[in-house]
Amino acid sequence: MLDKEMLIFPILSTLAVFGLLGGIFWPMWSSGEFEVFVNSFESEADFQNDPRVIIGGFLIYFACSFIVIFFNAALLTCAMIRFAGGDPTVMDGLRSSCRNIHQIFVWSLFASTIGYIIQMIESRFDGLARLFIGAIGTAWAIAIYFAIPVLVVDRVGPIEAVKRSVSAMRKTWGTALASHAGLAGLSTLAGIIGFLLVAAGGVRFMDQPSVAYSLWAAAILWFTATTLIITTLSSILKAALYIYAVEGVVPQYFDERTIRSAFGKKDS
Repeated sequence: MLDKEMLIFPILSTLAVFGLLGGIFWPMWSSGEFEVFVNSFESEADFQNDPRVIIGGFLIYFACSFIVIFFNAALLTCAMIRFAGGDPTVMDGLRSSCRNIHQIFVWSLFASTIGYIIQMIESRFDGLARLFIGAIGTAWAIAIYFAIPVLVVDRVGPIEAVKRSVSAMRKTWGTALASHAGLAGLSTLAGIIGFLLVAAGGVRFMDQPSVAYSLWAAAILWFTATTLIITTLSSILKAALYIYAVEGVVPQYFDERTIRSAFGKKDS
């Protein structure tokens, strides 16, 4: 199920985001303009409340969101083609995202606006108020969990996407929670292994630089590979859950009895 082609999309997304951020900040950093701009503020609060920082931060946040959603939608398209028995290619996913570019743009603007506002408010509070706003952010993330599959399949507007996402989440919340708990466990295990590689290079083999550098390089490759795989698996699971929630059909490569029992349904 985990086609090699699907791993391409997180890579493209990461490269595009880094390319965007590098294109924006590197010229400012190398010329010293960024340091001059930051030092022009007397306090962190002045920096956070400056209209240029707020607007610029939002534009960057929106652009990064658009890139991530574009490639995530492409990955989800390939997963759904595979579930339908097809043999997807990278171009299938990219063509789908290009066809849905209007919906992706509008959704990115809508979701990033709400997400940015929540983050801005949360950063300005402490204590219980911050926890409360953080809970709102978590609720929002849960509500839009299936928004990208909705956009890919139904090509609807942002409000309708939220409604359908919430409806699907009500049917699948237990399974979605269990799936993400499993992925979180895998991520934690991968992190521990990577940490051990870093620690071994920094402690056990510090007197052997070539071995230490090799272990650190292995740790970087390990973190990169596991992040790509877990990110891809997360999108595949999301597509599978959405298909079952909407169509009542268990996608190929998934155990029907397990999914039906997780949804509280029994085979007749």
